[in-house]
Amino acid sequence: MDFNYFQFFVPAVVVMGLFVAALDTGRRIWLAIREGVIHYYLSLPISTKGVVIAYLLAGGLAALVYSSSLLLIALIVLPAQAIWSTFILMPFLFILAMGLAGIAATLAALASTHGEFFFAYQQIVQVVLLTLSTVFYPIEVVRQYLPPLLVTVVSSNPLSLAAEAMREYTFIGNPIQSTVLMNIFFTSCPFAIIGGLAYLWALRTIQVKGKL
Repeated sequence: MDFNYFQFFVPAVVVMGLFVAALDTGRRIWLAIREGVIHYYLSLPISTKGVVIAYLLAGGLAALVYSSSLLLIALIVLPAQAIWSTFILMPFLFILAMGLAGIAATLAALASTHGEFFFAYQQIVQVVLLTLSTVFYPIEVVRQYLPPLLVTVVSSNPLSLAAEAMREYTFIGNPIQSTVLMNIFFTSCPFAIIGGLAYLWALRTIQVKGKL
């Protein structure tokens, strides 16, 4: 079977770029809490929910812009159909980026008083999510070495879903399946919701106690 390395690896680079840029949201939230900038945010005439939503939207948008800049280089050598498929995928990649930003917000809220803990947590999450995905290797290879339960986890990983969607629809040119897009949406939203709630809890704790 022929293996096109370009079609496999470039989507992986784009997804990794999205992942890393979205996780940087956690670092910015942690710095805002640790250095007291968050007290300034809380003094503004906006609700704590507004601060949370703004951070998640900004994190998702920044990650999407960063990953899109990587993708634009690849689109130069791809057909017009690939460009149209990419536009369809973009809103769902944005939801994924918000979900990843939510993970980062959760880590920042949990480790806001100890920087070394935050970066340790971040590294653990990066290793787990990237290792248990098809970003680096095809699902056929995963089935050969991992038990069925972990194969299910890998297949359900939103990073895997995004990478496979780009490979199938943007680079190979297959017709887009709505079920795949919905899977990306429904696996990413819980991360954004949990992250938003964790960050909201941190802000309200600071409002009450003055610190975490």
